[in-house]
Amino acid sequence: MTSHLKHYEPLVQKLFEALELSDAQELALIHPETKKVENPAIAHIADFLKSADKLIICGDYDCDGIASTSLTVLLARKLGLDPGYYIPDRFKEGYGVNVNTIDAAHKKGYTDVLIIDNGVKAHVEIERAQSYGMRVAVVDHHIIEEPLPIEAFLHPDVCEPYAASMCATGLIYCVAETMGLADDYMLSLAALATVADVMPLWGKNREIVRRGTKALNENQFKQFDKIVKRNQYTHYSAKLLAFQLVPKINSVGRMADVANVNTVVQYFTTADDAIINSYSKQLLKLNDFRKEKGKQLQAVAMEKVTDDAIQIITDASFHEGLLGIVANQVASVTQKPTLVLTEYETTFKGSGRSMTHSLQDIFSSINRDYFEAMGGHDFAFGMTIKKEFYAQFVTDVRAVVDTLPPFVQTDTAIVSVDPEDVTHKAMRQLTDFEPYGEAFKLPKVKIPLPTVYGLVNLNGYGFKFTFSDYPIQEAVFFTKQYTRNQLVGRTYMIGELDLSNTRKLSILIEDII
Repeated sequence: MTSHLKHYEPLVQKLFEALELSDAQELALIHPETKKVENPAIAHIADFLKSADKLIICGDYDCDGIASTSLTVLLARKLGLDPGYYIPDRFKEGYGVNVNTIDAAHKKGYTDVLIIDNGVKAHVEIERAQSYGMRVAVVDHHIIEEPLPIEAFLHPDVCEPYAASMCATGLIYCVAETMGLADDYMLSLAALATVADVMPLWGKNREIVRRGTKALNENQFKQFDKIVKRNQYTHYSAKLLAFQLVPKINSVGRMADVANVNTVVQYFTTADDAIINSYSKQLLKLNDFRKEKGKQLQAVAMEKVTDDAIQIITDASFHEGLLGIVANQVASVTQKPTLVLTEYETTFKGSGRSMTHSLQDIFSSINRDYFEAMGGHDFAFGMTIKKEFYAQFVTDVRAVVDTLPPFVQTDTAIVSVDPEDVTHKAMRQLTDFEPYGEAFKLPKVKIPLPTVYGLVNLNGYGFKFTFSDYPIQEAVFFTKQYTRNQLVGRTYMIGELDLSNTRKLSILIEDII
């Protein structure tokens, strides 16, 4: 621990010491920066927008794609443009801009195409647009495989270290900021997408989420407030965005068979209260449907779990938009790489998740001729497998995984904490260091469990300890169920400090030992 944090409460010092922060990171926390990202790539996108005649924005169907499309629409309107936009149907059209969209845009008289949160692989589509004489720009953050011969290109790889690992919405926000046209609502969209795409919360990402959540708390942005059902106790944070907003927005793209993701762009870019009220109700209803459908599919999937080293679960009834969610749930329970697939006439479409071995390494050993499409990273992978190769694919994947060494779990840092150190002042100081998230997470804490406590049932969702004559006032646990008899002899609570509870000193328990 350096001298930068020596004036903070003992709890703060102890937790941050466990994070092994660098001197520069500590300074970034204590003296947070606010600075514009300015470089030639951002200037080129700004010039492209300023000189656009009739602009169409081609986005993606996840939260970052929706938010970046929405922010670009708002920016274009500030420049006096009346932009069009289109996000493809996840099931019928797949990921990214396609030639049919380019053809349709040309027929409607669009002269300028901005592709956002996709585009680095859209060589065919870009060539088609240019053959019509259309100008093309790309704002993307996915892996660049080949250079793009276009008018303007913005990507974290062409930005300074402060703007490393940014999502598409964060990048286009930087353009708006450099142009002097950014506002708090745009900032809030950028914060939402940065959390949704699990970007590391340092540098410009940290600044955007810190300032964006502050803007959400200080303003009443109806598009956000309606989705989280804001009340007097609502406090926007990175965690609230991640758990109460992102899944609901992503549900629209996932459920493309019953919803049109382009309506969410209209929702985020309209000032019409009637539309906001109507769409927010529909969005919440759709998310409830998605959750119920997901529970049903998870139950089916768990019945098919085997003792194999990799879980390959196929069912024709599985909803394509929920494959990743179900795969993640099964992988979490089994702690094994998991592929969940649904069957079509000529293909199997699937999604893989892993908490242990790298899916990238596994799939790199599989014959690419088996696939119509595939891609992803170590812990999430998507695939479309040709039906005639499916049986051999299963055999080969199992053979590869069987050769892998056993996964050794690395213990997450758990810090033993004196309950007397858990004070309102310490919790306020920890809250001041928000946002917490990717690349900056507080360690779990281990705190003694008092021998005397109250135990309250939370309507079947979990239990709450209540304490008297103890610094910590309550502790809530959802993940495991205990009876009083099972708690006999258990002496410690392990979990997270609940920074969202501003009224009481509280812990969110993960285990009791």
